[in-house]
Amino acid sequence: MINYHVKKKRRTRYTFRFVGLAITVICMSQIVAFVIGYGQNHKFGTFIAGLFCLYGIYLFLNSFRSGAYDIDYEFRDADFVIHTRYGDKVHKYSDITDMNQVIPENEMVYSLIQIVIGKKQYILPFSYKKEVADKLYAFLNERVVTQTLDSSMDMETGGEKTDD
Repeated sequence: MINYHVKKKRRTRYTFRFVGLAITVICMSQIVAFVIGYGQNHKFGTFIAGLFCLYGIYLFLNSFRSGAYDIDYEFRDADFVIHTRYGDKVHKYSDITDMNQVIPENEMVYSLIQIVIGKKQYILPFSYKKEVADKLYAFLNERVVTQTLDSSMDMETGGEKTDD
């Protein structure tokens, strides 16, 4: 079993919330002034302010998503668990639709592992931990290939296991 913790910074979440609220308040003041009757000739500017207001709301709400908080990954032999702030998600290795390891030119600085499950995408960053990334990728690749081969053998035999 391999455990990996991805730490997210609290300051980043608070910055997104502050910037989102600031953009929303400034744009809402333009929209309210237009509705009250000031600046009736600035219809296009009010439309742009409305779009920026929606973007500010998006930034604010997006700071509460589960990916903005710390995530713990627990890779077991049969499945893996993703522990987020809003609960745990258990996935089998056969659920993985795509998996990649990104190694930049200067491979000693950082490395990434991308895991795609359906429409969800999980990215595990490894700063100055290339050996850990290689070990985890080899572990995951072995499990995914084993699950894929087992499922293809089940399809060929029609779901019946044969003991030879």
